[in-house]
Amino acid sequence: MGFHGTAGEGDAELERLLCETRAGGVLLFGRNVRTPEQVAGLTGWMAARAQACAGRPLLIGVDAEGGRVMRLGTSAGYTDTLSHRELGDAGDLVATELEARRIGGRLRRAGIQWNLAPVVDVGYNAANPVIVGANRSFGAEAAAVVAHARAYLAGMHAAGVLTALKHFPGHGGSFTDSHLGFVDVTDTANAAVELAPYQALMAEGVVDSVMTAHVFNRHLDGRYPATLSRATIGGLLRGELGWRGVVVSDDLRMGAIEQHYGLDDAAVLALEAGVDVLLIADDRLPDGRSAARVTLDALRRALEEGRLSPAVVDAALSRIDALRARATR
Repeated sequence: MGFHGTAGEGDAELERLLCETRAGGVLLFGRNVRTPEQVAGLTGWMAARAQACAGRPLLIGVDAEGGRVMRLGTSAGYTDTLSHRELGDAGDLVATELEARRIGGRLRRAGIQWNLAPVVDVGYNAANPVIVGANRSFGAEAAAVVAHARAYLAGMHAAGVLTALKHFPGHGGSFTDSHLGFVDVTDTANAAVELAPYQALMAEGVVDSVMTAHVFNRHLDGRYPATLSRATIGGLLRGELGWRGVVVSDDLRMGAIEQHYGLDDAAVLALEAGVDVLLIADDRLPDGRSAARVTLDALRRALEEGRLSPAVVDAALSRIDALRARATR
């Protein structure tokens, strides 16, 4: 869950999220970050409060790819970081690993254990706005993306930070941005290219988790985008590619999901599709309700009505527990 605020003590909203809703994890954004000391204090308070209320460690995550997507950035007193594109263009794998290790160290000092990076989208569409246009791809060739992602993972792991490959099954071929609305990649997706990083890195045993993309591909599922698609997550990712670890959704408040499916139905569909962690970047809904509470109520109704299998929930919780155990080592 994403939240508002920069300090824990006295924040009733954050208290409810951790102790009443008992969210399993929190995600930091720029709105939560003021200084390195403040971030460390906030995460320390949240970790202690969640342990006291829920009796389990709190997963604390962030998008810290480097470059433009870097929540712990220069405006809060941190040094600048290199984007995936800059690292890919330089072609120096040692530099990529060292930069990831530097970013990872920053995260560990801030009390953050899970970096939702690297981006392994292959940037073969020069007109792509959200990946290529934002300098978030290591390159236009799958081999280069694999090599730099491998180095990036090594650097993060050396710093003691868990990672997430994103955005499955690929966002590099799109002409539009799923933050804003529906994205159809049926005519532009290239499975042989876009799945290569996942296949290679999973085979090497270096993947901690995988994040989904909110992209629609009629060749994979004629009804749902990847995050909500059993054929894509349960069939392709878990079945054909053999992934057994945690799958985390991209933000369910993004336009491609919330505008078309609604948060409550999307949460149920995502879990049934094979997603384990439901990521919601902002707990405040426009009508003042809590997105976390709406989601939990929807999941409980679905379980009671038989639309969501208890076995699916149990399997997701088991995978999350395994990831949490690694995050707190």
